[in-house]
Amino acid sequence: MYSLLIRPITRRIKDNSKASAIALAYFKFEGKMPGGRFFSRLIHGNRPVGLEREVFGLDFYNPVGLGAGLDVAGEMYNDLNDLGFSFVEIGPFKDSASIRKAITKLQSDAPNDILAACIAGSYLPSFCLAYDFCDFFVIDISDNPDMELFDDLLDARLTYEVYKPIVVKIPEEIPPEDLSYIIEYCMMNSVDGIEARSIKQIEYIQEKSKGRLSIIANCHIKTPEQAYDALQAGASLVEVRMGLVREGPRLIGKILRYLSSKTK
Repeated sequence: MYSLLIRPITRRIKDNSKASAIALAYFKFEGKMPGGRFFSRLIHGNRPVGLEREVFGLDFYNPVGLGAGLDVAGEMYNDLNDLGFSFVEIGPFKDSASIRKAITKLQSDAPNDILAACIAGSYLPSFCLAYDFCDFFVIDISDNPDMELFDDLLDARLTYEVYKPIVVKIPEEIPPEDLSYIIEYCMMNSVDGIEARSIKQIEYIQEKSKGRLSIIANCHIKTPEQAYDALQAGASLVEVRMGLVREGPRLIGKILRYLSSKTK
């Protein structure tokens, strides 16, 4: 149905935010239909044998997740997870008020699978508010690449009984010397991973950290081959967002089948 009705529209719209809004409206409608979630899980599935992996101490059914920027308000995580993703990243949240609204939804509709929160502002209050409701956190420093803000987050994490992984999301363009500093900071201060924005960044992080840092590939993945290349470069997980909007849910199945074929 998405391929017939929605994909022709989202492919023509150049504005990513408008295309995303149309796709999200469709997924919301699908989820509200009687038995919508059940049939979505039945059709798409997300547990192909052989693609399971442990990252950040969490067990992922497969390495493909939904990147932040689609479920900005944290309302559709379960409906989107049913499309075949092993995890969903909600947000980015730029203030604590938006986090509070998301928490209200999380309290009434618990996540079915691994849920990450992307925080891009009001870092410490948002992190503390969401700590008990999410499985890991992506701290977006794309607009302000300052690692000092992590000092407070890491100190706050020590006060909780349950350890939750913290990942830093870096800018798409960053000088090598700045990326080197981020890598060193992460390794010395127990930041669990880096969300990279290109294959070049993935390879650089993999080499500099000697494979000790987990990497999420957030680099405009729109084909199975791109997902495979990111994993081969050193990523532990890959994220899809606009690929889902432009191509539809079938893209996730194509990626998973392609990755499965490469493991045989």
